[in-house]
Amino acid sequence: MSSLPASAELISSKSSILPDAAYLLMTFSVIKKQRLSPSFLRVTFVNDDGLDFATWGPDQRVKLYLPKPGHTTPRLPLTDWNSFWQKLDVDQRPSRRSYTVRYIRPEVGELDIDFVDHGVEGPASAWAYHAAVGDKLQIAIPNAAYAGKPIGFEWRPPRDVSRLLIMGDETSLPAICNIMSDLPASAKTVDCFVEVPKAGDDAAAGDMASRITWLTRDGDPPGTKLKKALGYSQIPELSRLKHLHGLEKTVAPDERMWAPAAKTDGPFYAWVAAEGSAVKYIRHALMKDCELPKSAVSMMGYWYFGRTFH
Repeated sequence: MSSLPASAELISSKSSILPDAAYLLMTFSVIKKQRLSPSFLRVTFVNDDGLDFATWGPDQRVKLYLPKPGHTTPRLPLTDWNSFWQKLDVDQRPSRRSYTVRYIRPEVGELDIDFVDHGVEGPASAWAYHAAVGDKLQIAIPNAAYAGKPIGFEWRPPRDVSRLLIMGDETSLPAICNIMSDLPASAKTVDCFVEVPKAGDDAAAGDMASRITWLTRDGDPPGTKLKKALGYSQIPELSRLKHLHGLEKTVAPDERMWAPAAKTDGPFYAWVAAEGSAVKYIRHALMKDCELPKSAVSMMGYWYFGRTFH
């Protein structure tokens, strides 16, 4: 069985934190867990290291390192943790999954992460399902002292955007709630559609629930209702979709969808994050059928039905 070298000891002194490290792998403890809706659990964490962390965008990604069942959280180092993670034996190596920070309270070292509750199916859901106050987790999170260009988020609407299309499913609901809570003042038309597994899951959005059009899956394949919602939009750029039929697109089984707009301009912007094949369908509809430019769309496959990526 392999073990971490002595150099992997956790750095805990603020004086050792370099401003060129965008992310740091910090240790957090669970201080609260609550059920938000039939499909959502919220876990509140507090930072154990006394370090300053941040978020730079409403869809800020962090990476959770989830211990194997029956194992304690490995003490991976604060920086360069990936190389040490790879050196661990597979049966010791924690699973890692990307999540969005829902709320952050850096002044008290706290953050909230919302988990989709699949019971014990999947490492993240299983961890959240069993999580109890005092449990620890390592999270790769933005370093507040970082002096470089912010990274790890894709919500980048044009400065004077006036029309927004925001679409997602349960995996992107935390990001969408954050986005909807701080929309650009220039946005006059906002269509927001979210597909969720069960009736009542709108409760997970809190005060933002009334600003979202909810699509309850009720056993349909993921993305089915989200794709149909394109035809409900009142945005002029999407008007052609009301008259198009048979829009199903062929999706290669090994293709992944991650195509955020590198530079955005124009009055219209779309941000879509959901199951990968649904995102590819929507991207095709917007860019091929509606002839929108790449600069108008950010498309992210957060997960893929029937597949697991590490």
